[in-house]
Amino acid sequence: MKACILTTAHSPFDERIFHKEGKSLAEAGYDVVIVAPYERSELKEGIRIEAVTPLSSRMDRIWRIKDIYRAALQEKADIYHFHDPDLIPVALWLSRKHHKPVVYDVHEYYGDSLLTRYWLPRPFRKFVAKNVDRVEKWAARSFAGIITVNSHMAELFRRENSEGEILHNYPLKKQFDFPRPENVKPPVILYLGGINRERGLEVILRAMSTVREKYPEAVCELVGPAETTDLGPEFSDLTPWLEQGNVRLRGKVPYELVPEILAKSSIALVPLLPTLNYQKAIPVKLLEYMAAGLPVVGSRFGYIEEIIAKNQCGLLTEPGDPESLSRDICALLENPERALNYGQNGWDAFQREYTWEKEQGKLLRLYERILAAR
Repeated sequence: MKACILTTAHSPFDERIFHKEGKSLAEAGYDVVIVAPYERSELKEGIRIEAVTPLSSRMDRIWRIKDIYRAALQEKADIYHFHDPDLIPVALWLSRKHHKPVVYDVHEYYGDSLLTRYWLPRPFRKFVAKNVDRVEKWAARSFAGIITVNSHMAELFRRENSEGEILHNYPLKKQFDFPRPENVKPPVILYLGGINRERGLEVILRAMSTVREKYPEAVCELVGPAETTDLGPEFSDLTPWLEQGNVRLRGKVPYELVPEILAKSSIALVPLLPTLNYQKAIPVKLLEYMAAGLPVVGSRFGYIEEIIAKNQCGLLTEPGDPESLSRDICALLENPERALNYGQNGWDAFQREYTWEKEQGKLLRLYERILAAR
């Protein structure tokens, strides 16, 4: 059986797409191909990447739809699996015109996320967000199954399509197979993943300036792409903030290097702002921090608060408040034993409840049901 995975917004080597779903399907015996914008076609770890022309701008995601469609048709796959709402037309063509089973993998609340996108003119945001949400739910009726990332999202789609699975984007257990910390590390404060204003960039920059007044040796590593166009005017020149807070912009790193970076850190941050999207999301970075045995400082709302409080794996800070964030970071630096206990609690909870290995069976069973129904 051939499974064809489609994406425009993600790298073909995206953590969820390639390392979790793609590898799980390949290990189960599926012939897996990922169609995505990329520099070249190649075979990696048993998964074939079928490249279309790379994107040069955000609008290219729209123009690239026909390329994705043609490439998908050429694969003549038994089942198709797509990850981005801009590919809904492609998915509908495959499903309705060519009678192919199509799975829609919904990663986030796309309508809600558009309400805070700086590149979309403010007067049009509500209109666009509302209509994207309507089209997404309407199209869901035509697909063979819907994959969601939490129970709230699943319920929204279940009204349109009863077939699907909740597939939590939990970390791979085998990727975090390194010793737990047994003593205090140098004060390296980590934020992992893409960062911008709503993910707490301004808050981190302000907080680290305060932290370094008490701990001059402290360093903050921001590992992932940084978006600065939506920051306030006082951050038009980031250099003074970076120097004052000893903040390092590492940029995006290969997926394989993430465990090593986590192992060298001492405290991890999830300072997201309570936007509509983040209020209902489970940040993967939080679970990766727990998998690495790191104490966490996270915003007090939504699933962030629920997971940290339930598992006693860190401190809860007031969202958008740099004083609260700096105070909690310093509290963990002042009490290493407490920090280590939080880290151990998080690691125990990850091993018990939050691994991808516990999720992958749901993906395989969904595929089996869909293919058996044809």
